[in-house]
Amino acid sequence: MIKPLTSIRFFFAFMVFASHLDFLQNSNSKILHWIYNYIFQEGYIGVSFFFILSGFILAYNYQDDLINKRRSKRLFYIARFARVYPLHLLTFFISIPLTYLQFFKDKSLWFMQAITNITLTQSFIPLDSFYFTFNYLSWSISNEIFFYAAFPVLILLLTRLKKYRILTILIILSIIPILAMIAPSSWYHPIFYINPFIRVIDFIIGILLFNAYKKILNREFKINYNWVEFSAILLLIIFFVFHQQIPQVARYSFYYWIPMSYLIFSFSFQKGIISRFLSHKTFIYLGEISFGFYMFHQIVLRYLSLLNSKILHMNYGIYFTLIAFIVSLIISHYSFGWFETPVNKYINKKFKKIYSRENLQKVA
Repeated sequence: MIKPLTSIRFFFAFMVFASHLDFLQNSNSKILHWIYNYIFQEGYIGVSFFFILSGFILAYNYQDDLINKRRSKRLFYIARFARVYPLHLLTFFISIPLTYLQFFKDKSLWFMQAITNITLTQSFIPLDSFYFTFNYLSWSISNEIFFYAAFPVLILLLTRLKKYRILTILIILSIIPILAMIAPSSWYHPIFYINPFIRVIDFIIGILLFNAYKKILNREFKINYNWVEFSAILLLIIFFVFHQQIPQVARYSFYYWIPMSYLIFSFSFQKGIISRFLSHKTFIYLGEISFGFYMFHQIVLRYLSLLNSKILHMNYGIYFTLIAFIVSLIISHYSFGWFETPVNKYINKKFKKIYSRENLQKVA
C-alpha cells in the first residue's frame, strides 16, 4: 500500500461528490452559488485521477508478477472482480426504486438499461439514457472492468515495445487532443468523458507512470521531496484556477493529465512532509472507504431529495449538503466493514480453492 495515495483517493471522491451538488446553483447564497459554479462543478476531474491511479496501482501490484508468471491471469481477474462488482451489484439493487417512473414509462428500455448495468457494458453505449441509469456512477466501473480486462495485454505490449517506446507513448498521448480538435460538440461528454476506448488512455498513463517511478525508485538522487509534493499540489491548483479558459472537451479528457500524473508520481515516494501527514491512520481509513463513498453518495443525494420534497422541506443548502455527506460517509463506513471486505475475502478464498483443486486434478 502506498499510504498517501490511498488517503488522497478520499479527497478526489469528495470532489466527485461536490460536483453532484448542482442544487447549489439555485441557492440564495451568492457564496454557495459561486463555490459551486467555480469550484464544485469541476469536481468531475476526480474520475480522471481515479483512472490514472488505477493504472499506476495495478502496475504496482501486479505487473511484474503477471509478466514473470508468478501470478495467473485468472486469479488477477478474480481479485479485481471481487473488489468492484459486489458493491456495484449492491448499489444497482438499491437504486432500482429510483427508476420506477422509467419502468412504467418504457418497460423494454428499462430492462435493456438493467442488462447493460448488470453486465457493466453501459459506458460503451454513447447515450446518457444508458450510461446514466440506476446508480449513475457505475458508468466508471464499466470503464474499470474494461481496463482490468485489457491490463495483462497492455503491460505486455508496453514492455515489449522497447525500441519504439517513446514513439508509441507520443502517439498514444497525441490521439485524444487531435480527436478533440475535430470532434463535434455532441461527442464531448459521451465519447471523450465516458467512452472506455478513449478513457483507457488515462489508465495507460498510469501504467507508464509506474514504470517511470520504478526506474527512479532505487536510484540515489538528492531530491527535496517536500518541495516536490508542494509543487504537485500547486500545479494542480494552477490548472484548476484557469480551467474556465480551457475548452470543455479538453477538461473532459486530456487537460488534467499533467497535474494528476505529477501528483500521483510525487506522492508515490512517500518521503515528504505532506506524505507523512497523509499517512495518518484516519486519512488512510477514509481512503479505504472512498470507493463506497464514491458509489453510494449520488444514491444518497437522490433518496434524500425525495425525502426532502415529501417530508423534510429543507432548503437545498449547507445543512442538506452536510446531511448528505454524513449519511454517505456512515454508509460507506459500514459498507466497507460489513459488506465489501468480507465479500471480497470470501470470493477470493472460494475461487482460489476451486483454482487449486483444478490444478491438482491436472497434475493427477
